[in-house]
Amino acid sequence: LLDTFYDECANAIWEYDGLLNKTIGDAVMAIFNFPIRGEDHANRAVRAARAIQKRWASERENLAKTLGVDGSELGAGIGIHSGELSFGEFGRSHRDLTAIGTVVNTASRAQTVADADQILVTEVVYQRARSDLSGSQAKAYRLKGFEAPIELYAA
Repeated sequence: LLDTFYDECANAIWEYDGLLNKTIGDAVMAIFNFPIRGEDHANRAVRAARAIQKRWASERENLAKTLGVDGSELGAGIGIHSGELSFGEFGRSHRDLTAIGTVVNTASRAQTVADADQILVTEVVYQRARSDLSGSQAKAYRLKGFEAPIELYAA
C-alpha cells in the first residue's frame, strides 16, 4: 500500500520538477523551486498535487479491493505553502538532509486539516498560482501552533 502511494506521489512530483524530500509514515514532503528554480513553482506544486490525487484515486480502488477495505479510507489530503526555508543537514547524533522552517510547518498544518482527496493552499500560493486556482474561495481554518485562523483555498 505505502510503496504504491509513495511511487505515485514521487512520479507526480518529479513530473513537475519537484524534489521528493521525505516519506514520513503515510505522508510525503516535496519541495518545488529547489534545486530546479522557476517563477511558476507554485503552479507546478498545485499541478503535482492534482496529479497525485488523480494517480492515487485510480490505484487505491484496486488496493482497497485487494485489502478488503473501503477505498474512501485511503484518501489523501494535501497542503501547500510557499516561502523561504532552510535546506541542509540538521542534527548532531542523527544527521538528516531536509527542509525546515515556518513554510514547512504551515504546509504540514494545512495538510492536517485537508479532507481526504482535498488540496488546500495558503494565500501566498493562491496569489502565485492564481491561473490554476480560478473560482477557489478562501475559508478560515484553525491550525495548530497559529493564534489566528489561516485562510486556505481549495485547489
